[in-house]
Amino acid sequence: APMRAIELFHLRRVRDKPRALGLIAAHAGLPAGQALAVLHAAIGGGRPQLRLADDAAARACIVALAPTGFVARFAAADGYDPARHAQQALSAVLPRCAPGLAAQAGALLLHDDWPEALALAVQHLRVHRLALDADRRRLEQAAIDAGQVCGVPGRV
Repeated sequence: APMRAIELFHLRRVRDKPRALGLIAAHAGLPAGQALAVLHAAIGGGRPQLRLADDAAARACIVALAPTGFVARFAAADGYDPARHAQQALSAVLPRCAPGLAAQAGALLLHDDWPEALALAVQHLRVHRLALDADRRRLEQAAIDAGQVCGVPGRV
């Protein structure tokens, strides 16, 4: 499986730097010194990248880091474009959703607000679909890929 690069952002309040450090080292298989350099780059406002084994490993890392105050998302590399990725997922799922949701999310997409459209659709499907529902899982994965974890948007 191809490697997947993720980029890290720092939210203003760092909640748990030691835990974030441990997670970066463990998930990316980095020695402590390199993990610390990544952490400091993120705190300094850079967008350091980590390379993970595959998409699933990248998602696991993004989700694990979210509660520590660090937001991560798939890096716009390796042919990955966050806007296109989110729009493709929404285009596939919205026709099978409630008309009201489809109209609302569609209007947001027309204004290029895909992060809000995605957040809205994920929120709706979490209420109206089972956890293992394929559409819900697809949108939840797209949200993680875009850095929208735990209600924290990946827009910085």
